[in-house]
Amino acid sequence: MATAAGLTAFDFGSEIGGSTRTPAHFNGLYGHKATWRSIPRIGHVPGGPGLGRWAEIDLACADAQVRDARDLAPILHATAGPPERDGGFSHTLAPPRANELGAFREAVWTEDASCPIDHDVVAAVDDALSALKVAGTKVEVRPTSPPVDMTTSHALFQRLLFGAFAYDRPGLTAASSAATLARVVQHPRGEALDAVRGTFQSHDSWLQADVARRELRHRWAEFFREFDVLLMPVTPTTAPPHHTKPIERFGRRIQVDGHSRSYWDQVKWSAIANAAGSPATTIPVRTGRDGLPVGLQAMGPSGGDLTTIEFAELLGREVEGYQPPPAFA
Repeated sequence: MATAAGLTAFDFGSEIGGSTRTPAHFNGLYGHKATWRSIPRIGHVPGGPGLGRWAEIDLACADAQVRDARDLAPILHATAGPPERDGGFSHTLAPPRANELGAFREAVWTEDASCPIDHDVVAAVDDALSALKVAGTKVEVRPTSPPVDMTTSHALFQRLLFGAFAYDRPGLTAASSAATLARVVQHPRGEALDAVRGTFQSHDSWLQADVARRELRHRWAEFFREFDVLLMPVTPTTAPPHHTKPIERFGRRIQVDGHSRSYWDQVKWSAIANAAGSPATTIPVRTGRDGLPVGLQAMGPSGGDLTTIEFAELLGREVEGYQPPPAFA
């Protein structure tokens, strides 16, 4: 919010399931999730003073939020590379695959029965498609050969996510554990059970998930031989009302065009890039009916950070782009 208001130049942090792209979408910013493991996170706060000093939590990626997409590339150049302990080699960022909007090979995935999107997000997709059509971009809507369906991708993401969260077992409180277990009893097939299973899974189970991830990453690499960028929603809606019960993680609901949906639907679209380890950049596209920003995300091939950033910058010029909040205009 501080970056959107112009109080800071940019925000730099990390995400494990959309923690940068989601607020960027909610606040009308450009947000970039870097390729998995391209930016070292040793010493990063969420790991804590012990684990965080030496380890890098699985799935998590470094990232930034900015008002102008052109600011993302220098941030990436300044931070990407091996950790100091592996300083015997360096990373070279691949150049953008295209430098004009019409030269990109674009896939668009916006419909999935497991995570429907609302009218405002559909309108943002329409605006983006109109801009791409004018630019002469080669676009395939709902590609016929996606590497994975959302349900499969998200199930894998959850196993990896809650496996990564296992480091915080000592931090589980009686209140949070009781709330989660209560949800398991009420909804035996819901997200709470997935969380318990993932947090306490065996190492063999996690290794199987890791192998599935590596196979999925290979399939995405094949997909991005045909396409440069995949355009998707970030979440199903604009920013929902503020939730004031942090202990209750699995009972929250959101409204998607009048239909009650799981709060965790907000993670499904963004988690596709997390499971794939791919870079993804959000683009502020328009203002919704409620006066809140609506964004989309462009996912690219692993290592193709400059491709998604370039695409976001070019598309951002043709749609609404960043707009200062009314109180700070």
